[in-house]
Amino acid sequence: MLVEESSPGEINIDDIYNEIHKEPVNASYVQNPYSIVPSENGVDFAISIDEAKNLLKDDNKEYTIPLKILYPNVTTNMIGIEAFPDLLSQFSTKYAASNKNRTTNLILAANKINGMVLMPGEIFSYNKIVGERTIEAGYKEAPIYVSGKVENGIGGGICQITTTLYNAVLYANLEVLQRSNHQFVPSYANASRDATVVYGNIDFQFKNNREYPIKLVCSVSNGIASFQIYGLKSANDYEVEVSSKITGTTLNYIYSEAYKTLKKNGNIISTEVLSRDTYKRH
Repeated sequence: MLVEESSPGEINIDDIYNEIHKEPVNASYVQNPYSIVPSENGVDFAISIDEAKNLLKDDNKEYTIPLKILYPNVTTNMIGIEAFPDLLSQFSTKYAASNKNRTTNLILAANKINGMVLMPGEIFSYNKIVGERTIEAGYKEAPIYVSGKVENGIGGGICQITTTLYNAVLYANLEVLQRSNHQFVPSYANASRDATVVYGNIDFQFKNNREYPIKLVCSVSNGIASFQIYGLKSANDYEVEVSSKITGTTLNYIYSEAYKTLKKNGNIISTEVLSRDTYKRH
């Protein structure tokens, strides 16, 4: 067997820099036809090239060059509503504005989501976007469900934002990946039309299964929490109807189902069961 030995070449900082360095990309869009270019972060040395070269003066087996992220001036979420010409769906729920703590929680959660853009195939995670509900983040104590009881807890009420978004997602015919019902039927939604979240445990997730990006617009004001989902309509869109009904009751439980019907030109194309849920009775 013929063996050829070779030694590694000298470290070339310029070559490494050219391989690593990447300028950030600003988000942009064009109309006629509509198209969106999402933003991208860049990367650079956190020290100068000369400082990196000076590291090689020491006879070490390894050298570490710190890096830094370069952020774009225009992110994807900054793209205005003019890049999303069509209202795909909307849904609203009512809340008691007199409950100041709960209203604060609703506003904080809604502000985290408002204006967010999802590219085709991108997955939305409620817990990832909204984050942990803590006192430091500004959340207040308000009623929550704990082990079958109603108690005060930090961030109480934000599931109303989840529920409102869930219904808007259904009417936009987006793909729901994770959704769980409450322990009790909430006051702001019918059975099987709600969605609950618990940070680190229960999430609400959906995917933009459309061919064009979508923008989420949310507002909490004057006793109304509302979501609008904007995008670009296509020939493949359907008319969406969502319904639910109680399927059974016992002394301790309520059973229900939700359905989604797709129509084209008034004709039913399909009907599917969205969920079968069980709730405790108060």
